[in-house]
Amino acid sequence: MNNFNYLYEAEINVLGSIMLDKNHMEDCVLSPESFSPDWHHGKLFEVLQYAYKKFSDQPDPFYLPLLAQHWGKKLDKIGGMIKFVEIQKSVPTASGMFNHYQQVVNDEYVQREMRAAAERVAIGEATLQDVKARMEELEDIQSRTSVKDGPMNLSELLERHTSIIIKRSQHPGGVTGRKSCSTEYNTMSKGHQDGDFTVVGARPSVGKSAYLCNEAYASSEDGSTSLVVSGEDGAFNMLERMIGSVGRVKVSHMKSGQMTESDWERYSKAADLIGERKIFIDDSPSPTIEHIWRTVRRMIKLYPKMTLYIDYLQHLRSEKDFSSEREMYKYISYQLKQIARTFMIPVICLAAVGRSVDQRQDKRPMMSDIRDCGNIESDADVVIFLYRDDYYNADSNRKGLIDLIVAKGRNIGTGTITMVFDKPFQAFLNITEEIKQKRRDKGLSA
Repeated sequence: MNNFNYLYEAEINVLGSIMLDKNHMEDCVLSPESFSPDWHHGKLFEVLQYAYKKFSDQPDPFYLPLLAQHWGKKLDKIGGMIKFVEIQKSVPTASGMFNHYQQVVNDEYVQREMRAAAERVAIGEATLQDVKARMEELEDIQSRTSVKDGPMNLSELLERHTSIIIKRSQHPGGVTGRKSCSTEYNTMSKGHQDGDFTVVGARPSVGKSAYLCNEAYASSEDGSTSLVVSGEDGAFNMLERMIGSVGRVKVSHMKSGQMTESDWERYSKAADLIGERKIFIDDSPSPTIEHIWRTVRRMIKLYPKMTLYIDYLQHLRSEKDFSSEREMYKYISYQLKQIARTFMIPVICLAAVGRSVDQRQDKRPMMSDIRDCGNIESDADVVIFLYRDDYYNADSNRKGLIDLIVAKGRNIGTGTITMVFDKPFQAFLNITEEIKQKRRDKGLSA
């Protein structure tokens, strides 16, 4: 059987397996574009995707009379109901080879896109830089969707490891992951790494949401995507924090509408900068962990290089039933780590620290302060606490400073990083020599 026929068979098996077992749709890493343009399989997959969401309350969302009733003659353009019947008949049982077949489809898609990118350079429609960026995206797609068939021999890993080190060496400043808003943290961690689950904890109103907005903007600088799931705050409030920090516009001025001419000028520049980046906000109230899985699974197909931010852990829920909140958060923290590993993306989740910390003389949060949040201590790769001395003492000599206490760093170690938190602008700033001098002139600790 030649490759052309084998690809056709693989695509049919993917579609048929999904129709016979709807759970395969959750496991599917393909998009309509993944299917060959030689047939209508991409459009058929699109129909199945829509039906899966539209008729999720039905025992079988792909029940043929249900599809016929909803789409009618519109399906004729892609083969009609006869095509769906043929697909079902060609796959008599839900295929145990589903992962294999979707890997065949995905590999061919990547190869097809690589050839197309090379052709665009040849005819002058794209630059080598454009193609290099596209190749990196395709590498991410291929590595993320590859099927692991059991243990790997270390000799295979060594080959891949060598290429990974070479790729790392090409990153300016040694930042191999997504950038943080802290240059010192970038040096310490080399950025937020794919597959890592990071928890950022603090007491209410210390600056967690502002930190997340600063991080989401910083990490998107390299063209990657930031997806913010905010059960704590609405999209407009998150946007205002980001505009404030990027454009140096006081958030209180935006809230009151009393904007000066200078405010509007800085607002316009910030809006242009933010608008150029791939930053998405989902402000569904009390989002479930299952909703987050579905959202990431859908988004990752369009934006393979992504960072997930969640504001915040205690606002998350599950569609499953649990005997206690502790059990639920144990499940949620485990699932957040699995999202990071499954899609090979950094996941950064905020968490509220309990009020018990306020009863201690030293009010800097510690690992023990998040023990009520499920298995965060063990699930998280990195745990960072935010601490501001002026949160407790208005006359503090450290007014305006915020500490990023890295209490756990599975691969990076621990330590404390100090930044400036310019609260009126919701901005996290690296401490420069100029800032140090200004603070000394005011009699403040630098």
